[in-house]
Amino acid sequence: MKPSLTFGVLVVLIALTLSACGGGATGGVEHQQAKGRPLPKFDQATLPAGRYHTTEFEPSFSFRIKGDDWRFEGPSGTLGDPEHPDYLFFEKVPEAEIAFFNLRRVKGVYEPRGPAGDIEPVSAPDEVVGWFQHHPYLKTSEPKPATVGGVKGVQFDVVLANLPKNHEGVCGNTTHCLDIFALSTGGSSEIYYLKKDHYIVLENAKGVPVVIYYTNLKDEFDEFVPVAEKVLQSVEWTGT
Repeated sequence: MKPSLTFGVLVVLIALTLSACGGGATGGVEHQQAKGRPLPKFDQATLPAGRYHTTEFEPSFSFRIKGDDWRFEGPSGTLGDPEHPDYLFFEKVPEAEIAFFNLRRVKGVYEPRGPAGDIEPVSAPDEVVGWFQHHPYLKTSEPKPATVGGVKGVQFDVVLANLPKNHEGVCGNTTHCLDIFALSTGGSSEIYYLKKDHYIVLENAKGVPVVIYYTNLKDEFDEFVPVAEKVLQSVEWTGT
């Protein structure tokens, strides 16, 4: 009986090993499918419908888009850089945009200034919502609760107002745009006249303060809101 017992034990061990390996492989495939494909590494790449995950932005996350009219587009002045550890930009054609900012990684914010004023950024404030509310060139709506990927925060609308004539900034000597966040690559995020931006401030997304905004440059903001909200509802934070 001893040889038969040994053989039986060996068969059981092999079966258990194969089962474990098979389960691991299936689990890996399912995890990859849930995470989605990595975002491309170049500017103006089209993004077919599906789930994507970040490769540089911190904290990392995945999200889902529907339709084939999305593309990976960097901020103005930063061609070839749609994603960095401090920011991520992607847009829905034509001219609707969603962006994420890691406030610990951005170079700072641009303080209010007059014509030909100092355009060097300062450190990002601890109270981001208050900074927007007290900015003399911005008007904000009343903050309301918001949740993105299970992380709680607040949301509010922002419009540009009362910008001085010949105002000078990274986005140019103009009364039509205002620089907000200074990006690691030298560009800036901007708010423009004749459009509304929607901001969401998350104080603790995997230990990091994150700001999200979405907007539509063609004055069709209300139509874009449900589209942007569906994208943000699909966000799953994967960073630590």
